Amino acid sequence: KQWYQRRVAITAGNDGFATAQDGNAIASYGLGQGHSSVGPANFKTKLVQLNAQAVCGPGFGAFVDANVADLGVSLGNVVGAHVGVNANTGAGVRNGNVEAHLLGFGGKIGADGVEINTPIGGVSACSVM
Repeated sequence: KQWYQRRVAITAGNDGFATAQDGNAIASYGLGQGHSSVGPANFKTKLVQLNAQAVCGPGFGAFVDANVADLGVSLGNVVGAHVGVNANTGAGVRNGNVEAHLLGFGGKIGADGVEINTPIGGVSACSVM
């Protein structure tokens, strides 16, 4: 009997968009990404991901996220880790989290739990609120 579920999704092409609504302006571009899961374990890969975002309700801040060759794993929404190159820079409140990053160093805390990042990887844990 199979005791786990397995899902796989891979996007090989590029994907981008830009939008502005409800106090949130964002532009995003991604190249090559994949998602897979086996039971509670989730795996994510991103070849290139670039985002620029300005938030002025709900929340407030300015953010630039730049990731290359990012590989991540998590167990449900409990713990996670990722390795890859990032130069994320920005500060503010978005998506229910308070966050600050400068050239990849930084973190966030809030609705998504606690996350600590460096330019070559990071760790996360859920919040118990």
